Amino acid sequence: MTRQSDQQGFSVQLGVFAKPPAEHQVKTRLIPDIGAVNATQVYRQCLQHALDITAASRLGCRCFLTEASDDSVFQGFPQSLQQGDDLGERMLSAFDDMLERHDAAIIIGTDCLDMTTEHLQQAAMMLRESDLVIQPVYDGGYSLIGCKRIDGSLFDEVEWSTHSVLEQTLHNAEKLGYRVSLLETVRDIDTLEDLKHYPQFSALITDCPDS
Repeated sequence: MTRQSDQQGFSVQLGVFAKPPAEHQVKTRLIPDIGAVNATQVYRQCLQHALDITAASRLGCRCFLTEASDDSVFQGFPQSLQQGDDLGERMLSAFDDMLERHDAAIIIGTDCLDMTTEHLQQAAMMLRESDLVIQPVYDGGYSLIGCKRIDGSLFDEVEWSTHSVLEQTLHNAEKLGYRVSLLETVRDIDTLEDLKHYPQFSALITDCPDS
């Protein structure tokens, strides 16, 4: 799953930014509400969804992990370690790496059950004409970002994990003269209120053991 080109030779690689699904290390904002075991279960389902739609997209893929993992969920996916002190530095490093061998690159996270294979394929097509493609989420961030060229200043002064992430990134893109396309806005899962939008997690919400 390292390289995929369309008939015209336009090569796109997809990077999945993920953590190994370890208790107390994932979905930490959910732990006070549903406990560490249930929060890890939510994360594992979100992670599996991201990997499933990635595989179905037929785009070349690599997992960029916070630490090495032999968890079976990553079986069949090449792994690299994230490099950098904050999310911007880590994404910049991953983009630099992927764009050395591909015409365009896309990074997704593992918080969004609303993202589909079609979104990934649409983003890849948009990158033929756009320099930057983003899928916004309702809380002011984004679940997907893709580019054909990367400049480190794209992430300058972005306040990560705030409601201003999308706005600040788009402001930087405008200063760089990037042609930007946006996918439809989706929901990601960070809080108990987010979780309530997904009936498959209702049992976890009503069963809240001590963490």
